[in-house]
Amino acid sequence: MDTSKTLLTLLFLIIYVSSKIATSSFPIEIEISIEPNDQETQALSSEKVLELFQKWKEVHGKTYKHAQEEESRLANFRKSLKYVLEKNSKRKSETEHKVGLNKFADLSNEEFRETYLSKVKGPNSNKELKMRGDGMKKNTTTAGLGSCDAPASWDWREKGVVTPIKDQGQCGSCWAFSVVGAIESAHALDTGELISLSEQELVDCDYYDYGCNGGNMDTAFRWVIENGGIDTEADYPYTSASGRGAKCIASKKNNIVVSIDSYTDVEPDENALLCAVAKQPVTVGIDGSAYDFQLYTGGIYNGECSSSPNDIDHAVLVVGYGSQDGEDYWITKNSWGTYWGMDGWILIKRNTSIKNGVCGINLQPSYPHSSASPPPSPPSPPSPPSPPPPPPSPSSKCGDSSYCAASQTCCCIFEFYDYCILYGCCGYSNAVCCKGSSYCCPSDYPVCDVYDGYCFKKSGDTVGVAAKKREMAKHRMPWEKIEDTLVEENLSLRWK
Repeated sequence: MDTSKTLLTLLFLIIYVSSKIATSSFPIEIEISIEPNDQETQALSSEKVLELFQKWKEVHGKTYKHAQEEESRLANFRKSLKYVLEKNSKRKSETEHKVGLNKFADLSNEEFRETYLSKVKGPNSNKELKMRGDGMKKNTTTAGLGSCDAPASWDWREKGVVTPIKDQGQCGSCWAFSVVGAIESAHALDTGELISLSEQELVDCDYYDYGCNGGNMDTAFRWVIENGGIDTEADYPYTSASGRGAKCIASKKNNIVVSIDSYTDVEPDENALLCAVAKQPVTVGIDGSAYDFQLYTGGIYNGECSSSPNDIDHAVLVVGYGSQDGEDYWITKNSWGTYWGMDGWILIKRNTSIKNGVCGINLQPSYPHSSASPPPSPPSPPSPPSPPPPPPSPSSKCGDSSYCAASQTCCCIFEFYDYCILYGCCGYSNAVCCKGSSYCCPSDYPVCDVYDGYCFKKSGDTVGVAAKKREMAKHRMPWEKIEDTLVEENLSLRWK
């Protein structure tokens, strides 16, 4: 096969696949064709994969200890890329979940499971029974089955009672993040005050659970009740991202800021979970070990995970529910940072024929009651915020799955055969994107001097303005409204 024919084949596949694929954390909208015994195409593909890997490392700040590790990570990355292309090519609708080269793309699935997941200890674990005794039940109620007057859709994020996405790092502390998120929301609903609370306190001090080696949401609630409450994240910050807990700091443990007095276990039923989520955010256990969960970047997830209670290995927080094009979903807060999923969130399919729910989401729901008010009837949520601003002009859209603020300019960060697969945002409106670099210049100063970081009106000038580095574009699903944010321009003159 000659070079021109090879390039035409590649270009056709790029156009075909990119018309079907849109991702979130790291947009991958390319196809690489490798034909048997075609050394020229093989070399081209390897070169492009390596180039993409280098750009991915830059985006995610990845560095490796030695060449052998880098080679291993590249092999995992290549496998992830192949999986992304194959998986996304089989999508049948815009709502179906998709995968991409997110922060976990250089990990094998086995390594991902070992590093980021841990068994969510079930309610019958030996340690829990031994530690809690019969007294555990006195602060527990059960939400039974039945219907409730729940709205068709609900999102607690819109009510201002959910803290931003956090990152547990390589510590198996998902249970602590799920529990703390639920307590934060319960307190905000009762008092109108949203406070970010300390996951590290649970990791270090909760003697019912296992720190970075896993835990159970009910026993964590129990510990908070017995301790009298929990400290703030600002006072007792998270330090276990490397995978190690620390010694409990008694002075911090005794600094009580938010309290709960009981918690409710929800019956393992989808209708019961819906009624609970309509009251407040709810902790749940799920199976998060599937490869398409590891690389999830958007859409309504209904993937390769297990729904068996024996496979629950991750805890998350359900903060709402909704529907899109006839597909129902749970709005779920994860604790893997914003470079996973939809800026840290995942939509998990609901109303399926699976008794335990997708990934077993119906099996272990529970929620706390803030001690600021009696628990039997949940308080009314705060008044809805003022209507959101109108979406920015179409010019702020960057491809199908990312966008910049209306006052910014979309600039391509990584291009593959004249097709942009990764966008950035320039802090100047109508900017000039400086080729071959991550800088951009305002339209009034279109001459780029990227070596010294200047923008000039014309070549040879010595007075100009600062060139700006592009930031990563925000990501969106095709049906989502674009959040408009104005970015102030600063055109202070500088002398070279």
